[in-house]
Amino acid sequence: MSQRVRVTSPQTRLAMRRRADAMRRGSHQSGRAPIVSTAIDIEAAERALRRQRRLAVRTVALLGIALTALLLAADLAGGRLGWAVLFFMPYPVLLALAAIHVRRAERIEADPR
Repeated sequence: MSQRVRVTSPQTRLAMRRRADAMRRGSHQSGRAPIVSTAIDIEAAERALRRQRRLAVRTVALLGIALTALLLAADLAGGRLGWAVLFFMPYPVLLALAAIHVRRAERIEADPR
């Protein structure tokens, strides 16, 4: 009969050893009490996740609307001005949408509802 042998590279063995060491260190975190999750915590996390998903869908919809508006503006402007609209305007729009999205996502995380 043949015996099964697991063959791994030295990097894999090193990574596995580091992961095991980190797990051992993490279980003795400087005298902190272990985190116990309750049903209320899980419900709050699920509500926050649902709210953030709705926010993400709204943000993507706004992005689609904004980019469509920019394409229409570029088409109406025509020529070099149209290319300038396509070249320069998406970045401020993306930056503004990202900033608004992050601010609202952080509010959702901070809100205990």
